[in-house]
Amino acid sequence: MTGDTTRVRAVSLVTILILSVLGGAGAFSTAATADQGSISFDAASYSDGDTVTVTVDDADLSTTEEYVVNIESDTESQSLGLGQRPGTSIKYTTKASVADQNSDNKVTKEDIEYQDSDGGNNEIEKTSRNDNGTVTIYFKNPPASNDAIDYTVGETILLTHTTDSDFSGNIGISTTDSIGVLQITDGDSITSDYFDTSTNTRLVTSAIVDEDPDPLTLGPITEFSIDDLSGTSLSHTESVVEIPFSEDVSKAGGEAGALTLADNITVTVGGVDVTDRYTLDADGSTDGQVVLSSETPVDPRSSVTVGIDAVNDSIDTETIEPGSVDVTVASATVSEDEGSVNAYEGSVLAFVATDGSADTDQAFEVEDGDGTFVFSGRTGAGSQVFAFDTAARNWSGEYEIETHLEDGSMDRELGVTLRELAVSVGVDDRNVTTADAVEGEISANAAGRVVEVALHSVDDGDVIERTNLTLGGNGGATFDFAPATVSAAGPGNYTVAVTDAGTGSTNESARIRVVDAGERTASFGSPTVEEHAGDVVEFVVDLRYADTATLTIGSPEDGFRANVTVDDGNGDGTVRVRFNTAAAVGATTLPSDGGAVFGVGVADGGDDSGDAVVSADIDDEHALTASIDPGEYDLAVRSGPDPNGTAEQRGTLLVGAAAPRGLTNWVAPAGSALSTRGDVSEAVESGRLTRATTIAAGDVVIHRLILPGLGGEFARRSGTATETFFALAGTDADALYALNVTQRTASSNDDGARYGLDESDAEVVADPANDTYVIAYESGDEAGLRAGDSLSVSFVAAENGTYDGLDAEERTLTSDYELVEAAIATADDPVVVANATNQSIAGTTNVAPGTELELRIRSVNGTDPRFLKTTRVVVEAQGRWSAEVDFDAQRVGDRFTVASAVEVVAAVDEFLVDGVVRALVPSRVELTPTTTATPGIAGGGGQRADSASGGGSSASDEDESVATSQTATPEESGDSAESVVDSTRRFLGGVLGTFVDGSEEETLRSRLLGFDVLVSLGALTTVALFVSRRE
Repeated sequence: MTGDTTRVRAVSLVTILILSVLGGAGAFSTAATADQGSISFDAASYSDGDTVTVTVDDADLSTTEEYVVNIESDTESQSLGLGQRPGTSIKYTTKASVADQNSDNKVTKEDIEYQDSDGGNNEIEKTSRNDNGTVTIYFKNPPASNDAIDYTVGETILLTHTTDSDFSGNIGISTTDSIGVLQITDGDSITSDYFDTSTNTRLVTSAIVDEDPDPLTLGPITEFSIDDLSGTSLSHTESVVEIPFSEDVSKAGGEAGALTLADNITVTVGGVDVTDRYTLDADGSTDGQVVLSSETPVDPRSSVTVGIDAVNDSIDTETIEPGSVDVTVASATVSEDEGSVNAYEGSVLAFVATDGSADTDQAFEVEDGDGTFVFSGRTGAGSQVFAFDTAARNWSGEYEIETHLEDGSMDRELGVTLRELAVSVGVDDRNVTTADAVEGEISANAAGRVVEVALHSVDDGDVIERTNLTLGGNGGATFDFAPATVSAAGPGNYTVAVTDAGTGSTNESARIRVVDAGERTASFGSPTVEEHAGDVVEFVVDLRYADTATLTIGSPEDGFRANVTVDDGNGDGTVRVRFNTAAAVGATTLPSDGGAVFGVGVADGGDDSGDAVVSADIDDEHALTASIDPGEYDLAVRSGPDPNGTAEQRGTLLVGAAAPRGLTNWVAPAGSALSTRGDVSEAVESGRLTRATTIAAGDVVIHRLILPGLGGEFARRSGTATETFFALAGTDADALYALNVTQRTASSNDDGARYGLDESDAEVVADPANDTYVIAYESGDEAGLRAGDSLSVSFVAAENGTYDGLDAEERTLTSDYELVEAAIATADDPVVVANATNQSIAGTTNVAPGTELELRIRSVNGTDPRFLKTTRVVVEAQGRWSAEVDFDAQRVGDRFTVASAVEVVAAVDEFLVDGVVRALVPSRVELTPTTTATPGIAGGGGQRADSASGGGSSASDEDESVATSQTATPEESGDSAESVVDSTRRFLGGVLGTFVDGSEEETLRSRLLGFDVLVSLGALTTVALFVSRRE
């Protein structure tokens, strides 16, 4: 069998040689006349998934025969397929594509060598090429199991005639290996060959695999600073410029990597060519990334451009259009491998992929501090950098940047916290003359920042002068616009603006007024000011073109003299200077901020004015050793800090003698919380705080005191108004007063007992500016104040301090009030309503106006359907209350009970009355209640100890209004439009139609009420019959 195999091989070789010779002879003999054919691809480059088309142009080819051309790539080239076992079937299809081995541009049985192992004289009878390039072999006889075939494995393209002498065919290409598809890899060369038999020439065409078929492009160029950049050895770190191309680049017409500065790349900053500052650290020859570095930092506000010229891709087929490209200048840099970093809001943030894994075209995602997705992107081809404009994106707070590998798995996590860069600017003097400099300080919560400081004209918006400063290690710096600059700018309004170069964070100073010398003035809002001894005096000082003023109070002739210098912090031209006459007693030296003696008031609306005391002193030879004497004291004010300067205005302080002026009693609903002046005002306006001499036990008792002369002591002490009020009270020698509540008659055996008020059981609201002090406390059994108690309230000022020199009657205020059992009642018993909406149930109570009470309206047993209604009402003035309840769902004759629930009324004293639904509600005589005029609680008012029984009216301007009353008169209903007969019939029909006998389930009162209805029915029937006959 071996001999047979050898013989087959020999025959095949002989055949090939003969064909070759014949082919060569043919070519030689026709060389003078034959035209050479051609072979070509339809493109110069392909990518994964494309279809490659090959065209052969040869007039010698027959249009009736089937031709092929071989095609191969660097990844899938031709190979020998040796020793394949065809099996024992007479028909066999190869396991791979079969290439043209004998250069006849066909795939036939001559391209396959058959090894007949048993010498059975078997042979390949014929072959047939399949669409995928495999070949089906038909044997003469079934092969033996050890038979084998050899052939050249390779992809082929079947040519078909298209037009004239052109023959074309195609094949798909893929990065995945499969029969009938050419396997490729990015960067491969693809070749196809055709043997021109007429010229005995092998013709070859080629193309490349380019997985980036897009044209060469340039990505965003970024300037940043970084200590280290993976993949590139940086010459400098202060300024790095990355120029990313989409693929490898080279100088046009040159070799890869031949880019040079000046020839291909130039850099300008602010229009100035600074290319010579930079070094070319990466030329883009391997990945398209061009990197420049310089030791000169770039101001983030600068305009930077890069010029590109004569740059091609590495295979010299695509060229970047020459031109100038704007550069994004980053003010902060964060690296992928830093873990967590801080930056500032408003920065242009350069995110750099630097961990060494897939750093160019790095995929990433951004989430905020709550884990919410914000953004996803890539650094881009040839780039490790992505620039975020945090101001444009309105980013602040915490963010997480997560980088991903190509397989989608997470690479790194970078935490970025964007903090606010707080930059501030202050000027030393906001009112200057044209001969002064404008000076001040800048501060920020970061050191080493570059900031711009500019002097702006407010009047026309012009920038007078600007300069750049670098903040020191403490985040601060000083600036100085010289007098020559201010003089050239002239009088007007100016501000100093400071702007951080990196973040754009900016701030502006308060307005600076520049005037000619001599125009600064200070004056009093009112040249005459009045206040009581012991209180706090407030002076209004107006400043013109000045931000400081000095006030002098008193003179050696007055026996007291002090100076205070204040600064108009908010620049509104007004400072409210406060002088505490009580704190001045005994003071001979003062701290620069005035201590407890001098201060500044709040702005209009209660906001902090920003004003301040900057210096203060008391003439120790003319200091106060006791409470300031009533009388007149000189005032003088001048602009600037010099107390010896010429007074620009003079005035007078009138100090009046202080004495207690009024004590009145008020009442508020149980549980009322009064802790601020606003609470008191709101309670008065809403009617929940009213004058009273008789108070229901359980309600809140209020005492209102008018006490000039206490304001200074309150102002100088810390703590709440309640703590201060009781700290000043008592029987000790240093106490200023005593407040006593004494039982005149009691329900038990403790006549004359004193009820001790202190901060544990009372609340004090102080309004020293109006000399008013409100003391509130709970009454009732739990508080030790019970119904039936008659109480006397007295305020006695001590004969010292502010009130020294007053006699006992002038220092004493008294008032009385009674505690009674809380009670409530309805106006009608029983309650009668109509089966309609908005039915009134009314009554009276002696609890405090503003008290909220609940009514429960429940159907009595036997009423069907049963019902329960609840409603809440508020007690009005004079103790009246009224509820509107809907009974439209009830029927005439339905019965119910009405019960009350009031917090301060004992359960046994709550009312429980019967009610009935009727067709008509009888007219009720409405009495006009007695009305009492009640003055407001704010402002002066009260009575002296010499008022009769503590209840007389004071003759002062705080006199209370006298109560007035009106005689009650009945109100009659108008004429009805319906006749007596009609109304009687309707009433009888309603009552008879709805009356139900449920006496066994009713109260005695309800049964009697039902009896009344029956009697009424009989009487009304008689009247109806009589009237009918008359008609």
